[in-house]
Amino acid sequence: MIQQTRPTTLARQLATFFLRMRHHLRHGLRKGAKRTLDIVCGSLVVLMLSPLLITAALVIVMVDGRPVTFAGRRVGLLGRLFPMMKFRTMRRDAEAIEKKIQEHKISQTAQHFVDPDNESVLKLRKMLLKFSDAEKYPNDPRILPFGKFMRKFSVDELPQLFHIINGDMSLVGPRPFAMWEVAEFTPRDLLRHKIKPGLTGLWQISNRSKITHDEAIGLDLKYAAKQSFWLDLKILLMTVPVALKNRGGN
Repeated sequence: MIQQTRPTTLARQLATFFLRMRHHLRHGLRKGAKRTLDIVCGSLVVLMLSPLLITAALVIVMVDGRPVTFAGRRVGLLGRLFPMMKFRTMRRDAEAIEKKIQEHKISQTAQHFVDPDNESVLKLRKMLLKFSDAEKYPNDPRILPFGKFMRKFSVDELPQLFHIINGDMSLVGPRPFAMWEVAEFTPRDLLRHKIKPGLTGLWQISNRSKITHDEAIGLDLKYAAKQSFWLDLKILLMTVPVALKNRGGN
């Protein structure tokens, strides 16, 4: 019995070893193919769109000076933070104005505006104060004249291509959230951070006109479970017509 058991055990161990090796090999090949796709496609898109990138940067400098980009901290792979760049579409003092608004939310009396920093800030404070409890301000006066155009056509998102090339992001993956948003995630929601954040994904190509938080997280987790080189290609090809349709419908 002992002589029969040992070969059987050895065979099982060998089978388990080869299954694990196959799994690691497939995983490594998938990661390599995805990274290659990110570098090649990301670089090509940067080259193709370089005139648009340069034009956008020059317009921002001419209208409102430097800096050209704005970096907001986002949660990336395995919960690591990285500064995600966007073209700046708001005034340079937008955050300072927002801070003043938050300071004045307790009281909305005119006395708070007797000694403003300057007249332009005074005017903006008064306009924004009406919407201080809203998540987004309608017709936000802090947005630069060309800012709405850049946001509508996602031109402000283009600097993220450099994050894709350097490895902080991928072409396809869950969209990166800010720290304050992730702080309210459930343990199930946090599983989306097991893979790199992306520029587009199943969420973005969904045909639903409105999608809930749970549905969006569900699509991210579905992608994480089924990700492959061919799925990435499919999502990338579907992103273009969906994006054009959504922009055209606005």
